[in-house]
Amino acid sequence: MFRSNSAFRRLARYVRPYNLWVFITVIASLCLAAIDIILGKAIEQMVEGTFSSTQNMIYLVVGMTLIGMPCKFVMRYASARFSVSALRDLRGDLVHKFCDLPVSRVERKFTGDLVSRLTNNTAKLQNFFIEHFANLFYLPLVFTASLTLLLMTSWKLILASLALMPLGMIVTTLMSRRIEKYSEQLQEKMAHLNAVGQDAIGGIPIVKAFNMQAVLLKKYMVMMEEVVRRGLGLEKRYASITPVGVMMLATPIILVIAYGGYLIQQGELNAGGIVLFLYLISFILQPVSMLPTIISQMKEAGGAAKHLFEVLDWPDERQGGDITSLGDDRGDKGLRFEDDAERKANQASQASKSEIDGAEGDDDAAVVRLEHLTFGYDEGNTVLKDISFQVGQGETVAIVGGSGGGKSTIFKLLCGFNEPGEHAGTVQLFGKSLTDWNLTSLRSHISMVSQEPSLFPATIAENIGYGRLEATREEIVEAAKAAHAHDFIVQLPEGYETLLSERGGGLSGGQKQRISIARALLKNAPLLLLDEPTSALDSQSEAQVQIAMSAAMHNRTVLVIAHRLSTVRQANRIIVLDQGSIVESGTHEELLGRDGEYRKLYLQNFEEEPHTMENGNLMPEERSEKRDLQAGVL
Repeated sequence: MFRSNSAFRRLARYVRPYNLWVFITVIASLCLAAIDIILGKAIEQMVEGTFSSTQNMIYLVVGMTLIGMPCKFVMRYASARFSVSALRDLRGDLVHKFCDLPVSRVERKFTGDLVSRLTNNTAKLQNFFIEHFANLFYLPLVFTASLTLLLMTSWKLILASLALMPLGMIVTTLMSRRIEKYSEQLQEKMAHLNAVGQDAIGGIPIVKAFNMQAVLLKKYMVMMEEVVRRGLGLEKRYASITPVGVMMLATPIILVIAYGGYLIQQGELNAGGIVLFLYLISFILQPVSMLPTIISQMKEAGGAAKHLFEVLDWPDERQGGDITSLGDDRGDKGLRFEDDAERKANQASQASKSEIDGAEGDDDAAVVRLEHLTFGYDEGNTVLKDISFQVGQGETVAIVGGSGGGKSTIFKLLCGFNEPGEHAGTVQLFGKSLTDWNLTSLRSHISMVSQEPSLFPATIAENIGYGRLEATREEIVEAAKAAHAHDFIVQLPEGYETLLSERGGGLSGGQKQRISIARALLKNAPLLLLDEPTSALDSQSEAQVQIAMSAAMHNRTVLVIAHRLSTVRQANRIIVLDQGSIVESGTHEELLGRDGEYRKLYLQNFEEEPHTMENGNLMPEERSEKRDLQAGVL
């Protein structure tokens, strides 16, 4: 049965490297079986008076005990050793698989489900290996040896005592058939329950702010009731098998006593034979009585293994791609951060260059080019419709538009998180088609700062250092200074060694965002993607993050999804999306001069969120621009 289950056959590949410990487990279990049989035969001879001496009997019992106890320890330890090691490798493959999965698949799965598979399911397998694996060798051997010895002693008595065993085994097999299905269903419900609990804990500020405790508690309890119902259903099936096991254990003993007494009266069996039967019959009954439990546990472990290998069978993100480097001078030019005066001078030079070169830039120098791109996450649900634009080297392009217009989808395509269909248009980066790029190499040339900063439970230095793993502490500090994060970091009790909690808890939104920008600066990639990095910040935090963003944007090609006027004004060109299509493109001044979608967005959104200087006052040119717009001048 162990070999016939496909999930266990796949699991055996993880056990194979640790065959030495498996072998030790098997040998120890065989030694224990041999000790049990030898002691049984010795007891028979002692009762019959044929054993050499009482002293030798004592020596035998002591010797077998001294051998059996280490064997018991070795059997337990060796089974734990190979199972822990094999499941460590399996967990490693699962984590590696999570990293190789397409982002689109991970986004559609419950985080709690994936975590549950990684923890709960592997724990079930480990428990099975430690508790029952050795029994798969010990019990058959001790059963076979005891049965053979008792057949030689009295075949009539052993056949009579085990007459009901085949019936019990058939009943057990039939009753355990649905256990694997119930176990799989229970694990699925547990995964969903874990997901709800994890999301509720992770979003506790929002839960409390919206007084959602009662709603989420009710949802959790409803799911908990379903888990309890499924769990009780599984336990009911375990419980229904237990009486069968008890019956299979008790009936043979009663028959041995009753029929064995009759055989003694008939002179076909002696007292030593009865004692031997009563001692060894337990080694026949133990495997039979444990059979329902072992079958049930194997089915439950099989269901857990099936869930794990289901993840390993999910398709990976595309791994191929011939392009692994830029092949020109647009790559890493060395980490260098300018001061504010130098940055402003370079920005003015860049703006002048953009006016001379034109809005669309040189085709050969395009870092990003989308041509007639149409894309949807699901069939029949198109998000982007015939999108075409390009971004020249060193150019900053802002993408604006209403919610659901496809702005973030463009970023996902540029990062290779999703890829367009064969006849759905072209995505080119650094002059090469997305499909020709090795995705890992492509992403090494892209930095991203998202709307919600992603910080990990590690030190601040480590979180910044993830931008470039080989970076020195000095480079990490320089990046933090350029992102205007250094001052608040050094004021923390542990400074750069401050250990962040999950999602950067304990830091303000602006502080977390500046750490994310420092990470992007440290990476020093030629293409920077900014996904609404200031949309959730207050005006003071926004002003500080804007300064950090200016440092990050300098000397790079930048695509920014913008909601704030301060961000839009820094762009050389603005692309306006509406319902997945480009409806306008131009500079801030050009688009305001048209009575189009951008002007509407500006009046609805941007003027409601004017950019402030660091002292909290409205920028003078924006106060003037607001008055002009309201008067209809622009």
